[in-house]
Amino acid sequence: MFHKVPKSVVLTSLLGLIPILMGLASTFNIGLRESLKDELIRIAIIYSGFILSFMSGCVFYVSSLDRKRVFLLWFSIVPVLLALLSVAVPFMQSFVIALGFLIVLEIERKLYKFQNLPEWWLNFRLPMTTIVVFLLIFMGFRI
Repeated sequence: MFHKVPKSVVLTSLLGLIPILMGLASTFNIGLRESLKDELIRIAIIYSGFILSFMSGCVFYVSSLDRKRVFLLWFSIVPVLLALLSVAVPFMQSFVIALGFLIVLEIERKLYKFQNLPEWWLNFRLPMTTIVVFLLIFMGFRI
């Protein structure tokens, strides 16, 4: 599944799923106080927004390396705006962040076509984005 992906990238990314999983797990009836449950969900949303902003910054940087990618450069700002919106507006937060991850994936697909990303990039990003989007949408339906 993660053929030729550096092990450190895989490990770091998989560990990065823990805050989202904790937020999702807290939505189930596992005996947590309501205040702790709400706090874990809030942490998962904010954390997801940070990661989305980081990923958006990465594609912003790669897009900035070539003047032919100016459209992608400007488009890479959209996920950051979605992350800000999701933190500021307490309505459909996880769905908005999930949309941001899908936008980043689409930008990455375009950059991959232009051969601006490593050979293994999409083999890694597609399953990771799928997992993150699924977790965020599932959490959105639970809260």
